[in-house]
Amino acid sequence: MDDEQLVTFITVFELNNYSRTAEYLNLTQPAVTARIQKLEIELGCKLFYREGKKILLTEEGKALLPFARKILSYINEAKQTIDLFKAPTLTIGLSPAISVSIVLHVLSLLRENDELSFDLVEAEDSVEVSKMVEKGVIDIGLVRDVIPFTNLETKYIYHENLTFIVGKEHPLAGKVEVTKEDLINQTMICYRRESALWRKIDEKLVGVKNLKRIEVGGFEMVLSMIKNNWGFSVVPELILANDTSKPDKDLCMIPFADFDDITYNVAGVYKKEAPKLEKLLLFIHYFETTLKNLKSI
Repeated sequence: MDDEQLVTFITVFELNNYSRTAEYLNLTQPAVTARIQKLEIELGCKLFYREGKKILLTEEGKALLPFARKILSYINEAKQTIDLFKAPTLTIGLSPAISVSIVLHVLSLLRENDELSFDLVEAEDSVEVSKMVEKGVIDIGLVRDVIPFTNLETKYIYHENLTFIVGKEHPLAGKVEVTKEDLINQTMICYRRESALWRKIDEKLVGVKNLKRIEVGGFEMVLSMIKNNWGFSVVPELILANDTSKPDKDLCMIPFADFDDITYNVAGVYKKEAPKLEKLLLFIHYFETTLKNLKSI
């Protein structure tokens, strides 16, 4: 019994005609008949009988039908699983403000040297990314600082600073350095003020008089509003690189000493003894190398 015989058996049942089966499977009609006969000999029973022009299943044929479908389903599933090992898919989770452009650049480099496919998943924060790794939803996550999951491995990648940004036409754009006094009566564009990152930022800005805030749904919106000169923001530096060679031309980055002591370690988290461990470590290596090159520019 093989998959060709089972496919032919199911197709004869579904099309109720040997000649249409032959046409559908790109076979001759004698070849279809031969496959069915060989299967019947192997099983020691008749699978079809004729009633007028109809081709009907015998009781044995009815019993075989669900098993034939299951067998073919298992064969297809086994082939797909083996194919995944030949060219595995890496599912990568991103914390907010990790530049997708940089990640795509890394994946392009990786794909040039390895036969891989990728899925990208964006999450609300580093804790959610780590939970997704723990549950097996993603293979690896890019997070800020170590998240204490005992069954996950953490690989340090990059030391990241915060950056003060305004649009090119903003009143503060010409400043050599920004102080808290410069922010009086200004507007700050925020993302998720309840997060640990924005709580630290808010703590640094305590005492700034008449500081207005606009909270938006994501860092993409933050950057869009900054480029349109709605206000200023303080963001992780990795969100600013559109590619690996230059910062965004529509933004102005200004030193702000009050935030120099807020830094983050960007790390990759993955399950211990992950089945795709070699590929995960290769991705981390490419990502780390890309970020080091970016910092040296």
